[in-house]
Amino acid sequence: MKLRTTGFLLRPVVFVIALVHLVLGVLGFFFLPEANQVGENTLWIFSATGMLDVIRTVIGVLGLVAVFKPSAIAAYCWLAFVAFAGLTAFGALSAGTDSSGDAVNLNWADNVLHALTSLAALAVGIAATRLSQRNQSKARENV
Repeated sequence: MKLRTTGFLLRPVVFVIALVHLVLGVLGFFFLPEANQVGENTLWIFSATGMLDVIRTVIGVLGLVAVFKPSAIAAYCWLAFVAFAGLTAFGALSAGTDSSGDAVNLNWADNVLHALTSLAALAVGIAATRLSQRNQSKARENV
Protein backbone atom coordinates (compact mmCIF):
# COMPACT_ATOMS: atom_id res chain seq x y z
CA MET A 1 0.00 0.00 0.00
CA LYS A 2 1.51 3.31 -1.02
CA LEU A 3 1.82 6.31 1.29
CA ARG A 4 -0.43 8.26 -1.09
CA THR A 5 -3.15 5.63 -0.71
CA THR A 6 -2.67 5.64 3.05
CA GLY A 7 -3.21 9.39 3.21
CA PHE A 8 -6.20 9.04 0.94
CA LEU A 9 -7.85 6.55 3.31
CA LEU A 10 -7.14 8.36 6.58
CA ARG A 11 -7.62 11.98 5.50
CA PRO A 12 -11.47 11.92 5.38
CA VAL A 13 -11.69 10.69 8.98
CA VAL A 14 -9.27 13.37 10.19
CA PHE A 15 -11.14 15.98 8.12
CA VAL A 16 -14.48 15.10 9.76
CA ILE A 17 -12.96 15.19 13.25
CA ALA A 18 -11.32 18.54 12.55
CA LEU A 19 -14.36 20.08 10.90
CA VAL A 20 -16.78 19.08 13.67
CA HIS A 21 -14.57 20.53 16.37
CA LEU A 22 -13.70 23.65 14.39
CA VAL A 23 -17.36 24.43 13.76
CA LEU A 24 -18.31 23.80 17.39
CA GLY A 25 -15.36 25.87 18.57
CA VAL A 26 -15.97 28.88 16.35
CA LEU A 27 -19.73 28.92 16.80
CA GLY A 28 -19.29 28.44 20.53
CA PHE A 29 -17.71 31.88 20.85
CA PHE A 30 -21.12 33.37 20.04
CA PHE A 31 -22.80 31.46 22.89
CA LEU A 32 -20.47 32.34 25.76
CA PRO A 33 -22.10 32.79 29.18
CA GLU A 34 -20.88 36.38 29.39
CA ALA A 35 -23.06 37.31 26.41
CA ASN A 36 -26.11 35.21 27.36
CA GLN A 37 -28.30 34.70 30.36
CA VAL A 38 -27.49 31.98 32.88
CA GLY A 39 -28.06 28.48 31.49
CA GLU A 40 -28.01 29.56 27.83
CA ASN A 41 -24.35 28.83 27.21
CA THR A 42 -24.96 25.86 24.95
CA LEU A 43 -24.58 25.27 21.27
CA TRP A 44 -27.35 22.84 20.39
CA ILE A 45 -26.66 20.19 23.07
CA PHE A 46 -22.96 20.92 23.62
CA SER A 47 -21.42 23.26 26.17
CA ALA A 48 -19.99 26.55 24.99
CA THR A 49 -17.39 27.99 27.34
CA GLY A 50 -14.38 30.08 26.45
CA MET A 51 -11.79 27.46 27.34
CA LEU A 52 -13.65 24.63 25.62
CA ASP A 53 -14.14 26.74 22.49
CA VAL A 54 -10.42 27.51 22.35
CA ILE A 55 -9.55 23.81 22.74
CA ARG A 56 -12.00 22.80 20.01
CA THR A 57 -10.84 25.53 17.65
CA VAL A 58 -7.16 24.64 18.09
CA ILE A 59 -7.84 20.93 17.57
CA GLY A 60 -9.90 21.77 14.47
CA VAL A 61 -7.22 23.99 12.93
CA LEU A 62 -4.47 21.45 13.66
CA GLY A 63 -6.64 18.76 12.07
CA LEU A 64 -7.09 20.78 8.89
CA VAL A 65 -3.33 21.29 8.72
CA ALA A 66 -2.85 17.53 9.12
CA VAL A 67 -5.31 16.86 6.31
CA PHE A 68 -3.20 18.92 3.94
CA LYS A 69 0.03 17.31 5.16
CA PRO A 70 -0.62 13.55 5.42
CA SER A 71 2.71 12.92 7.16
CA ALA A 72 1.31 14.82 10.17
CA ILE A 73 -1.83 12.68 10.49
CA ALA A 74 -0.32 10.23 12.98
CA ALA A 75 1.00 13.00 15.24
CA TYR A 76 -2.32 14.85 15.10
CA CYS A 77 -4.29 11.72 15.95
CA TRP A 78 -2.11 10.90 18.96
CA LEU A 79 -2.45 14.50 20.17
CA ALA A 80 -6.23 14.41 19.69
CA PHE A 81 -6.45 11.03 21.43
CA VAL A 82 -4.59 12.24 24.52
CA ALA A 83 -6.44 15.58 24.64
CA PHE A 84 -9.92 14.13 24.26
CA ALA A 85 -9.27 11.14 26.53
CA GLY A 86 -8.28 13.66 29.19
CA LEU A 87 -11.34 15.80 28.52
CA THR A 88 -13.55 12.72 28.66
CA ALA A 89 -12.11 11.68 32.02
CA PHE A 90 -12.39 15.20 33.41
CA GLY A 91 -15.90 15.59 32.01
CA ALA A 92 -17.12 12.31 33.46
CA LEU A 93 -15.99 13.47 36.88
CA SER A 94 -17.33 17.02 36.58
CA ALA A 95 -20.59 16.48 34.68
CA GLY A 96 -22.24 15.05 37.75
CA THR A 97 -21.71 18.26 39.68
CA ASP A 98 -23.11 21.71 39.00
CA SER A 99 -20.10 23.69 40.12
CA SER A 100 -20.33 27.29 38.96
CA GLY A 101 -16.54 27.70 39.23
CA ASP A 102 -15.82 25.06 36.58
CA ALA A 103 -14.05 26.76 33.66
CA VAL A 104 -14.81 24.00 31.16
CA ASN A 105 -18.39 23.14 32.26
CA LEU A 106 -18.74 19.86 30.34
CA ASN A 107 -22.06 18.05 30.01
CA TRP A 108 -22.81 14.46 28.99
CA ALA A 109 -23.20 15.32 25.29
CA ASP A 110 -19.67 16.75 25.38
CA ASN A 111 -18.40 13.64 27.12
CA VAL A 112 -19.88 11.36 24.45
CA LEU A 113 -18.48 13.53 21.64
CA HIS A 114 -15.04 13.61 23.26
CA ALA A 115 -15.04 9.84 23.89
CA LEU A 116 -16.01 9.08 20.29
CA THR A 117 -13.42 11.54 19.00
CA SER A 118 -10.78 9.97 21.22
CA LEU A 119 -11.59 6.47 19.97
CA ALA A 120 -11.61 7.57 16.32
CA ALA A 121 -8.29 9.37 16.76
CA LEU A 122 -6.83 6.28 18.45
CA ALA A 123 -7.91 4.03 15.58
CA VAL A 124 -6.55 6.38 12.90
CA GLY A 125 -3.36 6.96 14.90
CA ILE A 126 -2.70 3.23 15.19
CA ALA A 127 -3.43 2.69 11.48
CA ALA A 128 -1.21 5.60 10.42
CA THR A 129 1.64 4.48 12.67
CA ARG A 130 1.47 0.87 11.46
CA LEU A 131 1.38 1.89 7.82
CA SER A 132 4.25 4.30 8.33
CA GLN A 133 6.35 1.60 10.00
CA ARG A 134 5.47 -0.86 7.25
CA ASN A 135 6.53 1.64 4.57
CA GLN A 136 9.80 2.34 6.40
CA SER A 137 10.64 -1.37 6.68
CA LYS A 138 9.92 -1.88 2.98
CA ALA A 139 12.16 1.07 2.14
CA ARG A 140 14.99 -0.45 4.21
CA GLU A 141 14.57 -3.82 2.46
CA ASN A 142 14.82 -2.18 -0.95
CA VAL A 143 18.09 -0.43 -0.08
